[in-house]
Amino acid sequence: MPTKRTYADLGDACATAHGLDIVGDRWNLVVVRELLLGPRRFADLLSAVIGISPGVLTARLRELQDAGVVEQVTLDDLARTRAYRVTPWGAGLEDVMRALGRWAHGSPSFPVPGTGMTPDAVIVAMRTMVPTEGVRADRPLTATWELHDERRPAAGVRRYRLLWEGRCFDLAEGSLESPDVTVRGDSTAWTGAVFLGVPLDELERSGALAVEGDRDALARVVAVFAPAAGELSPGARVVGGRSAQTATSTPGARPSPTARPRS
Repeated sequence: MPTKRTYADLGDACATAHGLDIVGDRWNLVVVRELLLGPRRFADLLSAVIGISPGVLTARLRELQDAGVVEQVTLDDLARTRAYRVTPWGAGLEDVMRALGRWAHGSPSFPVPGTGMTPDAVIVAMRTMVPTEGVRADRPLTATWELHDERRPAAGVRRYRLLWEGRCFDLAEGSLESPDVTVRGDSTAWTGAVFLGVPLDELERSGALAVEGDRDALARVVAVFAPAAGELSPGARVVGGRSAQTATSTPGARPSPTARPRS
């Protein structure tokens, strides 16, 4: 196999080129995306990064470790499980993904039909798409999500929590006691609710989502992302983890593809 030559090997001193040497290969940023919210086992990553093979994942993790983006850790459990997490420097890639995702949103090929979101991916997308000028809560709000990926049921449920007070919109992995509202269900269905404007009652009737608690509080959370939803195709719909196309009301308009926010 020929030796991979970097941009630096070709004499390019640009920092952006160096960054591409680190994360420019296929899968690298997707692997990092799945690590931004907390440590993950190899099996977790293999399930979440759909389409990657064990050999390629091993190689990508080794490259990211060598570059200082990812490190291996031992979880504090009885089995002393080995896992991977982003380093403090590697965590800075969330800002890169935020800019890249907003840029990709303008692509003529986006949204991509027939796609879905892992639980981590939709939560990272929410963090990405919080308005850059910030959002203000008129009163404190707490929320939790218990999401699974219908496409990968063996991956289990991931839990996330939101602490929103003033301009602090703190969305992360974890759980809360007695939140104002809890959402349970498929991660792609939640993508439909938060980014595509699919009515929550429609998703509840389909069995894709269940809402427990203050529905007005959840409506306030969804409203934060209304600008992003408004930029996406009005015909895009995701129901119960499966994509469905609906025609727009414009005469002669073609059905729009299922949309997926960037992450």
